Amino acid sequence: MSLERIVAFSDGVFAIIVTILVLELHVPHLNEPHNARELADALIGLLPKFLSWVASFLYVCAFWINHHYIFRIARAADRGLIWLNNLFLLCHSFIPFPTALLGDYPTNPLAISFFGVVLLVNALAAIALHRYVVRHLLADGVDAAAEWKHSRRSFQGPLLFAFGAVLAWIVPLVSLVLYLVTPVLFILPQDSGSLGSCEE
Repeated sequence: MSLERIVAFSDGVFAIIVTILVLELHVPHLNEPHNARELADALIGLLPKFLSWVASFLYVCAFWINHHYIFRIARAADRGLIWLNNLFLLCHSFIPFPTALLGDYPTNPLAISFFGVVLLVNALAAIALHRYVVRHLLADGVDAAAEWKHSRRSFQGPLLFAFGAVLAWIVPLVSLVLYLVTPVLFILPQDSGSLGSCEE
C-alpha cells in the first residue's frame, strides 16, 4: 500500500474527528425565546463544553501535523506501519467521547482524569508510530540519531497527560488548567519536527 493512500485515509479520519467534536456543541433550548438573559445564562453554562472542544481541537490538530511529519520521513509502508497507523486512528477516533464527557461533567474527577488518560494513550500511540518508522522505514537522508533524540523528548506530552490524570483526583481545577495550557507546547515552534512539535 502506498504512503499516499494511508495518509489520505488518515486525513479523512482526522476530518471526521474534528467534525464530531463540534457536533457536541448544541444550541440551548430556551423557555422564553426572546429572553436575552436566559440565553446568556445558557451560553455561560456551555462554557465547559466550549473549552473542552477548543482543547481537543488543538490536540487533534497537533497530532495531525505530527502524523504528517512521521509519514514524510518514511520511505515506504509495510504491514506493521499500516496496522500501527490503524491503532493510532482507533485511539484518536475515541477523543470526542472524553471531550463530551468532560464538557458535561467538568467538576467530576473521573471525567477529568479519563480525558487525560485518553490523551496519554493517543500520545503513546503516536510515539510508537514514529519509533517504528525510525527503526524500520526511515527515508534516506533523514538523521536517525536526531529522530531518536526527538522521540525521547516527545515523552513530555504523555508525562503531562499522566500528571493531569492523577492531579484530577487531588485538585481537579488545576488539572483542567493543565489540559488547557498543554496544547501551547505543541503549537510553539521547536528545533525540529519531533512529536509534540508542530514545526516541520
